[in-house]
Amino acid sequence: RVKGPIDLDKQCGVMGPNGQPCARSLTCKTHSMGAKRAVLGRSQLYDLLL
Repeated sequence: RVKGPIDLDKQCGVMGPNGQPCARSLTCKTHSMGAKRAVLGRSQLYDLLL
């Protein structure tokens, strides 16, 4: 399956062990708030995008 680029303003974006960013929504329960806040490339702060 080919994965396209993800939208960091709408998706989690935390890098997984496979080297791919998590494509779940910003409210992803798999990754911590701190990990999601640390993702670079968002247009605004994580908390403002929620």
